[in-house]
Amino acid sequence: MFCIPVHLQEEVFRPRYELHQTNEAGEVATHDQSPLPTHMNVSSEKEDLPSMYSEKGRVLPMYNENVSTKPTRTRRPKSILVKLLLIPLFMIWQYIFFPSVEFNPSSRLHEYEELDSTIIASCKSYLSLPSSTYNNRLSTLSDILPQEMVWISEPGPSTYYFIGSFSEEEWFLSERPFLISIYQNKIILLTPSFESLRAKLIDIPEELKDKVEWVEWNEDQSPYQILSDYLKQESAVGAVGDDDDDAVKRFVLDDGVRQFIGKGLRDVMDEDKGDVQDEIRKIRERKSDWEKNLLKCANQFTLHAIRNTRNRMYLGITESHTGRILREEMDKTGLIGGEGLVLFGENAALPHGSGTDRKLGKDDLVLIDAGGKWGGYVSDITRTFSLPSSKIPKEHIELWETVRLAQRAPYELLLSANSSNSSNLTFAELDRSAREIVSHWKNRNQDFNLESRSDVDVDFSIFTHRLGHGIGLEGHESPYVIQGKQGENEIQPGNVFSLEPGIYLPANMKSKINGLRGIGVRLEDCLIVEQTKQGNWKGEWLSGPVEKWGDI
Repeated sequence: MFCIPVHLQEEVFRPRYELHQTNEAGEVATHDQSPLPTHMNVSSEKEDLPSMYSEKGRVLPMYNENVSTKPTRTRRPKSILVKLLLIPLFMIWQYIFFPSVEFNPSSRLHEYEELDSTIIASCKSYLSLPSSTYNNRLSTLSDILPQEMVWISEPGPSTYYFIGSFSEEEWFLSERPFLISIYQNKIILLTPSFESLRAKLIDIPEELKDKVEWVEWNEDQSPYQILSDYLKQESAVGAVGDDDDDAVKRFVLDDGVRQFIGKGLRDVMDEDKGDVQDEIRKIRERKSDWEKNLLKCANQFTLHAIRNTRNRMYLGITESHTGRILREEMDKTGLIGGEGLVLFGENAALPHGSGTDRKLGKDDLVLIDAGGKWGGYVSDITRTFSLPSSKIPKEHIELWETVRLAQRAPYELLLSANSSNSSNLTFAELDRSAREIVSHWKNRNQDFNLESRSDVDVDFSIFTHRLGHGIGLEGHESPYVIQGKQGENEIQPGNVFSLEPGIYLPANMKSKINGLRGIGVRLEDCLIVEQTKQGNWKGEWLSGPVEKWGDI
């Protein structure tokens, strides 16, 4: 037996319940008067008693064969019964006031969904770059550039698109210019001298290495002048006699070049003011089949993550917690940098609101806008939905249905252009078709149909942003589905862009619209525009779109 410390011995050997003992006269015996239990008769060996006994050689009596005992009722069984009754009461209280997945399993739609293995295998195969991709892109760019013009960019998406190197992740932009120039199928990399060793450690595709020329500038030199002098020297080498037709006279900048870089270049060279930049921009706008497949994978994986996020949600969950679940689900798919907006109820009336610790109520809609990268290409999907245990007002569902119809309208317009023999469809027309659906809901014009489009003014009051944007290596890139000058551009085969109409009625707006305030709804999916050999337009959705309330 293990050793019990002296100061605890009396407590350890104390009986766990009292027994009132009575003698033959019916009197209650005290502890000192009670005889010892027969099995603990210590009268003859009192001197050998351990210290836990009293001075009279006694322990607290437990029983005695010579006396009658009447045990009192113990409270232990009663306390156990009370505890057993409290457990279900606590679970009911938890279910009502703090529902969770564990205590409210009915709040989940179903178990975790697994991605189709064939889809995963196909998407992984697309991560392998088709042969001669960068050579072909470089040649396309060089063909557009006049002989005397050079294209100049900084590290970023366009540079990565054309030469497969020096992305934003590979080279951090600073106040010291690092410039990439493409001239007559050559790649000139201008680097600060002290950064040249680091720059040359960055991988360049094998197919382009023989086209690369390095130029360095010191801290006491103008990088713009160094580049200009080098280009003049290179073009002079290729000139025949006094013929300077091939000499570099102008430059054209990529859209992403910072303003101070452009100013420095304009001090030493002339900038092209023509439409060459527009033609170069269209190279990236028109996606190849390989790019389309990567975009499909990115969007399908993102939609899968949103669906599984919904399955894990429950009434009472916070926006911030849901955001963490969303990132977990996107990571599981293999997407890089997966994240998104999570907005509940009135917070969804802020198109790009930030998540808070607001809890999800029974009558709240959920808005999730998410994206990630697969093979460097970005996804962008928005869903507005509710949970099975939610109680969404009928008016909110009608608002959601209006947004769904607004998302469908540009697609219907694209297809209707075939019957009208109108191949010159602009992005502004697509934007207008969706915006008019929203305007008619706002004005309660129940007789609206697509044929009456021209009679409706463009309205940005509750559908406050453009209809969509191009998508590819960047989440937002040209072309833009919008009104104004950018919207005057015509759609081209191979364009991929989002269609994301929304209605936003902030809680603090002066007056309600159709009885509603404090609600926001947006639906977003990306569409590939194609054209058949006969010249007919067709569209392919990268995800969705939703067909009815309850879909996701």
